[in-house]
Amino acid sequence: MKRILLSVMFIFFSLTVFANKIVEIEVTGIEKTLPQVVINISGLKIGEELDIERVYRAKRNLEECGLFTDVYLQLGDVGGDYKLVISVQESSSFYPYFGEYLTLGAGDRNLLGSGVNVYGGIRFLRFTDKKLLGFLPQPEFFWGGLRFGASTFSAFGTEINPFIEVTLFKEVPWQDDIMLSLNSVELGGTHPFGEYVAGISYTYENASFEATPANDYSVSILTGAFSFGDEDNYQESRGNLYGKTSLSYGFGDGINYLQQKASVNYWYRIIGRIYIESETRGGVTYFGDAPVTRRFYLGGSTDLKGWNPYAFNPRFYALEILQAGVPLTESFAIAPSDNMSTFIPKLYLMAAAGDNATLGLSIGIGFEWRTPLGVGVEPQVFFGGNGFKFYFELR
Repeated sequence: MKRILLSVMFIFFSLTVFANKIVEIEVTGIEKTLPQVVINISGLKIGEELDIERVYRAKRNLEECGLFTDVYLQLGDVGGDYKLVISVQESSSFYPYFGEYLTLGAGDRNLLGSGVNVYGGIRFLRFTDKKLLGFLPQPEFFWGGLRFGASTFSAFGTEINPFIEVTLFKEVPWQDDIMLSLNSVELGGTHPFGEYVAGISYTYENASFEATPANDYSVSILTGAFSFGDEDNYQESRGNLYGKTSLSYGFGDGINYLQQKASVNYWYRIIGRIYIESETRGGVTYFGDAPVTRRFYLGGSTDLKGWNPYAFNPRFYALEILQAGVPLTESFAIAPSDNMSTFIPKLYLMAAAGDNATLGLSIGIGFEWRTPLGVGVEPQVFFGGNGFKFYFELR
């Protein structure tokens, strides 16, 4: 009996001590990116035991980080242990940046090969009350401030993805008033857990008003967030469910509130390339009053279109957006390239409900052009509580 127990203990000890390990990692195919950056993003480390599931996850991490167009992993035997060869093909790291209130700029996903994503833009256009062709708002040049930020994957070899964003805006249109300044600093980080991602952030924001200085405020906001599913590659499957939620606590001089937001998306390809997409959003303010930039204004360019941007301001709400479309062609390009254009006519149906008899319904049509430059352009027309309204989106 003792001999059997000793044998079992020896086998267990051998499997533990002499388990196959990754003893070397080599990175090939890189021209700009630093090798350690590739290893950090993969999440694999020299000296850890070989786990095929972690190798699959490493490949997915590298494919989804946006730095590479092709990723190939190969294992080789080294005296019973393993050498991992990561072969990648780098993608162009520069991209156009579009932010709130017509912020236009550029970004680099791989600054100096460090894997750090930096971006920035300025507001140099705004719309006036004058109309072109009788209905299009006329733009004009002005200095409206800037926005810049940075983020990275797996900082210092951890799986934590930190980020920071700074906003310094002036003369922001808001209802019948003008915000003379809207400044904020947000920093935080996210951490993936398989198909899930958790995150925390801290935001400091202040605003000053032209006509009603009594509304001036400064607020600190602590936020915890959670998401599930693959939001970046949702179109690759016939059916895909993904979503996220966040819980925010804000405090400052005369401000103390708790607010939660959530969204659930479902993508489904009906037949061929015809698809339908459902997005359900919801929000509730549990107590207190959030400042104007944090309230639930159901209207404008990102919510219940066709209505006045500030027509609805409920303490809790539900918003449903149904979208149906079909990509028409990929045969046109500005220059011969693999990145062909796609034209997608779309039909929208939106409905919202909340407290204080908040209720709205609108329908719209859009025509999206996904250009070879990676920029999506979509003019839209919606009919809702304010009649027909024209929108123009850049993605």
